[in-house]
Amino acid sequence: MIKKFKLILLVIFFNSIGSLSNANNIAYVNLDSILQNSNLGKKTLIRIDQKKNIEQKKINEREDNIKSLEVEIKNKQNIISQDEFNKELSKLKKRINDFQLYKKQVYNNFEKLKNDEITIFFDQINPYVQDYLSKNSIDILFNNKNIVIGKDSLDITDKLINIINKSIK
Repeated sequence: MIKKFKLILLVIFFNSIGSLSNANNIAYVNLDSILQNSNLGKKTLIRIDQKKNIEQKKINEREDNIKSLEVEIKNKQNIISQDEFNKELSKLKKRINDFQLYKKQVYNNFEKLKNDEITIFFDQINPYVQDYLSKNSIDILFNNKNIVIGKDSLDITDKLINIINKSIK
């Protein structure tokens, strides 16, 4: 319901802007496709994926250590005194809590890194996009996620991917 309301507001807004402005030339682009299919975007995604794999390995190693410690404590349960067992169990719980905090911190750091890498990517391609818009007298460029219906001829995604691939090695 809220999405429909926002969509109606956007349509009304752009209709009123369209009638008031001199922006005759518009186009749209698939930003996700540019990120996934341009050479620079592929390199960016590979760097992000490599970092994710490294961090996931570290998390898995810590998790495996905690699991082995848990098995070790379980095996000692009938051998050691109840007090020692409780102490080791409380140490295990602390390690589990520390691990959960670590995992959350790694996730947050990774999300920040991912956002930073994608921002750097778009900052790098921005001059080429601006140049293309200027040369082709395009006044407004939309992300295709915000387009309900549009002519295929207004989609300049492939053209921008070719320009980015040729310009940035």
